[in-house]
Amino acid sequence: MKTIFVGLLIALAAGKLLAQKPPVKFGDIPMEDLAMVKYEKDTSASALVLADYGESSIEFNQTTGFSLNFERITRIKILSKEGLDWATFNIPLYHDGGSDEKMSGLKAVTYNLENKKVVSTKIKSDAVFKEKVDDNWDVMKVTLPNVTEGSIVEISYKVNSDFLTQFQDWEFQYTIPVRWSEYRANIPEFFGYDKYMQGYVVLTVNETKDVPSFISITSKERSGGAGWTSSQTEFSHDKVDFMESRSRWVAQDVPAFKPEPFITTPKDYISKLNFEIAYEKFPNRPIKSFLSTWDEVNTLFSKSEHFGEEVTGNNFLKKTVEEVTAGLTTREQKISAINNYVKRNVEWNGSSYKFTNSSFRKVLVDKKGGSAEINLLMASMLDKAGIPVFPVLVSTRDHGFVRESSPISSQFNYVICMVKIDDKQILLDATDKLLPTGVIPERCLNGRGLVINKDGKHSWVNLESPIKSRAYYSTDLTLNGDGQLAGTVLADRSGYYARQKRKNFFSQGEEEYVKDFIDGKSWTVAKSEFTNANEVSEAFKELHEVVIEDQVISAGDVMYVNPFVVLREEENPFKLEKREYPVDFGSPLEELLICKIMIPEGYAVDELPKSQLLKLPDNTAKYIYSLTQNGNVLSLTSDLQINRSLFSQDEYPHLREFYNMVVAKQAEQIVLKKNN
Repeated sequence: MKTIFVGLLIALAAGKLLAQKPPVKFGDIPMEDLAMVKYEKDTSASALVLADYGESSIEFNQTTGFSLNFERITRIKILSKEGLDWATFNIPLYHDGGSDEKMSGLKAVTYNLENKKVVSTKIKSDAVFKEKVDDNWDVMKVTLPNVTEGSIVEISYKVNSDFLTQFQDWEFQYTIPVRWSEYRANIPEFFGYDKYMQGYVVLTVNETKDVPSFISITSKERSGGAGWTSSQTEFSHDKVDFMESRSRWVAQDVPAFKPEPFITTPKDYISKLNFEIAYEKFPNRPIKSFLSTWDEVNTLFSKSEHFGEEVTGNNFLKKTVEEVTAGLTTREQKISAINNYVKRNVEWNGSSYKFTNSSFRKVLVDKKGGSAEINLLMASMLDKAGIPVFPVLVSTRDHGFVRESSPISSQFNYVICMVKIDDKQILLDATDKLLPTGVIPERCLNGRGLVINKDGKHSWVNLESPIKSRAYYSTDLTLNGDGQLAGTVLADRSGYYARQKRKNFFSQGEEEYVKDFIDGKSWTVAKSEFTNANEVSEAFKELHEVVIEDQVISAGDVMYVNPFVVLREEENPFKLEKREYPVDFGSPLEELLICKIMIPEGYAVDELPKSQLLKLPDNTAKYIYSLTQNGNVLSLTSDLQINRSLFSQDEYPHLREFYNMVVAKQAEQIVLKKNN
């Protein structure tokens, strides 16, 4: 009688034919780095990444199978007090179901130069703690001790992961300069990953070589053991040859990424190498593809009990919908009523998820919920009202842009709604009480959103505001011989300008709001009136009776008057001569000032700035400056319009120069001279 036991032992060949020494050795600190006072290539730097080295390998373990192993050493020089925050490291760890990534081998040391001697301070266990980010991510926070100006902090750790889909990306650039950044990846041919580089840093080294390797298969066969016959075990060995891709990327002397205004998030534009798993391909097995289609993503969400079925289900909402829409005849009225009902009854808790975590009954009882609960609740109510509604997956501005060439749902972190009335599409979000129906929060103005359809066919929608953000000021002022301006300042704001001012008004209260309005100015406010504070579909208006002391410079018989008591662009927001990434205003905007100034008796206009019209091609940006005199009344019209939300890098020099000219024009002064 013969009994056979077959076992499989797979071991990836350990020989690293292309192996090179790491560029940095933990604890080996050059004295010149400790003595460094400033970084000559960027003397403004608060800290400097001296070396950042990482290596990812796919390896096999007899018990757990294939896994990802990631090792890292990072060394940072602290150059000033502003750089002390770089002594805290955040290590992301992924988890899903019952599995999670595991960190090991943590070493962290602070090095200081004291009396020409190197003093090392190791981290203590109480300086390491885990913090939850969301349902799939935790972050291990590590804060190094005894850090001061001049310190060098160094950390080394390993992360083991069973999630082959979570291959470590690598950032070559930060908001501080980087002297040396190197990443290596060792990937057996059984796994295919799409790699794409973002950003504008040119790599010093970018090399990939395929190296022969092998898998050793050890089988054991046991025979005999019947009656008085002893059993025997025989071992056989087979070898499977394969190629391993070994890649190395190096960036040297990387400048700090300097965020400028009007950007989504720096992580969209920093230089970074991204990985996405494409397939698994083992011998004698069909290829397993990990790349889905957007239609498959659509089906996944539309059939999910925590997404699409939340919209079509929850029939208990029918009665509420009937009450909310009673007496309303048009779809527009019903949409607005349901949107406002959800806003009034459910407070947003600040969380941004794609799927619901709580039932709608609980959300309505607790009167709070995440973006998914709030907006899918609204979608379900619209569905019960017979209005065609579609959930829309969104990546918020701080989450980053969506690469539509890669159908991966993790690119989204938020959900809103879209309704259709005839050929008109209306975007809805009920998380923000200070925005009118049909206007989504600014955080959602980020490219396009994925529309989830019940028929299984996806589509895209532009995430745009239907209205322009507009700030309109009207001032009616009288100038006296002492250089005081007295009169009224009327502000009329709509769109996102109104939303921000309403937020400030309700959070501060009227008294503090007025104090904030005149903060830093030599103004006295005698009286203030506010209109439409609670009517978010209307412009938010405020009227102030003021005396202004700081707008006129007197020099003997001459007065110099700048009429821009408000809405003056005192400096160009675009500092960099060359910008490597787009300018994203989020939405079109307009700032309009109508100013009237009555000059005092006994004075005449000596110099009056000339009127001017500035325009960029296709009217994408426009500025009108018109200053006229009628008797003793000066009338100014200043109208700044940004008519397109996105400007490319190639358009940046023209936009920057446009703002230079606006700043210069608004700095010009009216010269009044006393009559003899």
